[in-house]
Order: sequence, then structure tokens, then C-alpha cells
Amino acid sequence: MTSNEKVLLALTASIFLTVYVEVAALVLLPIYILVTKQSFIFLRRKQDLFFLSVFWLLSMTVTIYSGGKPVDLLLGVFMIFAFTAMIFITYTMTQRMFRLILSFVCLMSPYCFAVALIQRALGMEWSYGARYSSVFLNPNYYAFYISLVILFCIYNIIKSEGDRLRHVYIALIPVNLLALYLTECRTTYIVLLIVCPIMLAYSGRKKWLAGYLVSIFILMVLLLLFGDSVSFLPRMEPIVEDMCKRLDIWSGAIGSILDAPVFGRGYNTYARIHDLYGSYSIAKHAHNLLLELLMDFGFVGTGVLLGYFSINVSKIIRLHKQNKCHQRYALTITVIVSVLLHGLLDITMLWPQTSLLLMYVVGFSTEYDKEHIFSTSRRHEILTVHAKSARTKETAEPIL
Repeated sequence: MTSNEKVLLALTASIFLTVYVEVAALVLLPIYILVTKQSFIFLRRKQDLFFLSVFWLLSMTVTIYSGGKPVDLLLGVFMIFAFTAMIFITYTMTQRMFRLILSFVCLMSPYCFAVALIQRALGMEWSYGARYSSVFLNPNYYAFYISLVILFCIYNIIKSEGDRLRHVYIALIPVNLLALYLTECRTTYIVLLIVCPIMLAYSGRKKWLAGYLVSIFILMVLLLLFGDSVSFLPRMEPIVEDMCKRLDIWSGAIGSILDAPVFGRGYNTYARIHDLYGSYSIAKHAHNLLLELLMDFGFVGTGVLLGYFSINVSKIIRLHKQNKCHQRYALTITVIVSVLLHGLLDITMLWPQTSLLLMYVVGFSTEYDKEHIFSTSRRHEILTVHAKSARTKETAEPIL
């Protein structure tokens, strides 16, 4: 494993040591790049550097012009480190490293579940009630992580070459569903019901998809028959009240967008404008991904940012059309759908711990070194049983 790959794995591990440790790791990353004389990375990723630099200059200029507070400007400064991580990831990532990171993220989920169980055993409560967030500070961030883990597990089940390894990931799915119950995040239940069959369909697992749909049908019938005694979704009582709060928040966000549609008002806009539009003041953001982006960065900034990600995703689509990278394509599309569905009611993907995971999937560039990325090596340092299986079943087919 190269030093860059070790740093990438350490950066991933920092996610599970609270967001403060991850932020510290992101701040130290540019120092590592300078000390190891790898500044050429940014020149090798000219397209990434251009889009991210234009976006950052626009966003900081707008924030200053709109009277952003020091904390708002600090968010903009932090984006430098986030964008550095993005470029470093697209430069360093390989097929082997991608699978290693996905497996590591999945295998850390029991640890996160254990932390949530300890929080429950201690009777811990927050402003949002007895909803457990593990190492993610907020239960909705934890729930979004869980939805990604379940998709990663499905991906690894499909890619696994031996039954022993496949059983590990199969066992992790119910563990994470139990963890999801502790978060009491209603949205994630619906998201998983939708994205799991999409993952199976794009992966070409027709029998698995049929089994999933039959199971969901049976579950729905049981819910109809025993609806009075079966509680499927948590926190159903306050759902109307919560939706009214969302509508109030969105009205303020839409008002801000209409008044500053081109460039927005910069970082952390909602905290500065909710009194101006008389919207729900306790909320800290728009609770909608598209509204948040348009409110903060306007149509120009949002277009630049989405343009950057669309270019990276288009590389995966192009490889899929060339009959390569089918499973990677399935995972990428499914994760994007998951982000969009979560984004209807929240912005959980715009948190450092969750956004880093999205960088691995959506920001993975396959143009850097295709020969290395599509190598035949499928060794797996985390699960040694995989390494043994790979040595006996290694093929020359380029798979990602």
C-alpha cells in the first residue's frame, strides 16, 4: 500500500472518531501534500481545480458582499480543505482502494451501532429527543450513513467471490437496520425502500430484485391487515407538525432565492435571513438540498458545482456504455438517487462525515490511470479471506 493510500484510509477512519477529528485530518491533508512534494497533483487534475476554484471564489465573494459573519467566512475557508480532499481522492483512488474503503466503511458500522446502544443505555437525550446519533452528532447524519452502508453492503455482496465474505456483508444489513431504528429517521426508511431495488435492477440481479419485491409486497399486506398493531415508521404522531415546520422553512428559503437568484447570499444563508422572511427561526438550514444550494450560491454557483459532479459521473456512464464498470455504475446511480431523495427533506449529505463518503462514490475519476484502476488485482487487506479467494479466482477481466 502506498503512502497516499494509507493517508486516504486514515482520512476515512477519521470519520468514525467524530467530526472534529475528521476536520483536523482534512486540515492536515494539504500539509502532507506539501511535505511530500505532491503539489503536482493539482496540475494533474486541472479540470477539478478549475471548477472547484471558480466555485470557491464565487461563493466567498458573495458571502462577503452579502454581509457574511465570521462563522460564515470560516465555512468558506474550510471548503478549501474539502476541495483539496476531493482532488486528492480523485488522484489517488484505484479499484483496489475503492473496494478497501467501501469494506472498511461497512465493517465500521457495528462499532457505530455499539456507540448508539451505549448512548441509549445511558439514557442520553438531546434537543431532538432520545434519538441516537452514534459518532455523527445528529441522528439524521447517522441515518444517511446507514443508507450508504446498506448500499455498499449490496455492492460488496455482488462483488464478493466467496460465500464466507458474502455472509459477512449479508449479516451487516440487519445490524444496520436495527441501528436505523435507533435514529428514528423516517425519511431513510422510505429512501431504502426505493433505492435498494434500483441497485439490484442496475446490477442485473433479477432474481434478487424479484425476491425483494415479493418481500415488500408481503410486508405491505401485513401492514394493511395489522396496521393497528404494527408500527412501521417512528415518530408518526408529530409528522403533520414537522411538515408544517418544513413548509415554513422552505417559504423563507424561496423568498431568499427570489430576492437573490443569480449568486445567492453565500455560506450559511438561512441563519442570517430567517428573521427577514419570518420563517422558522430554530432551523439552521433550508432542509432541502436544492433550496439550500440555490439560496447560498444562486443559479450560477449551483450550476458550477453540479457541472463539476456531472462531469465526474459522466466518466462512469461512458465506461458503462463501453461494457465496463457495471457494478460501479449501479452504485453511483443508486447513491445519487439516495442523495436526491434525502435532499427533499434535509441536507444530511452536506456534513463532513457524510460528504466524504459521497466524494468516494461520485467524485471518483477513472481518467487518471485506467490501467491501474482496471487492474486484475482484487486483493483485500481488511478481509484476508478475500485475498485468499482472489488468488484462486483472479481473472484478466477489467472489473470495477
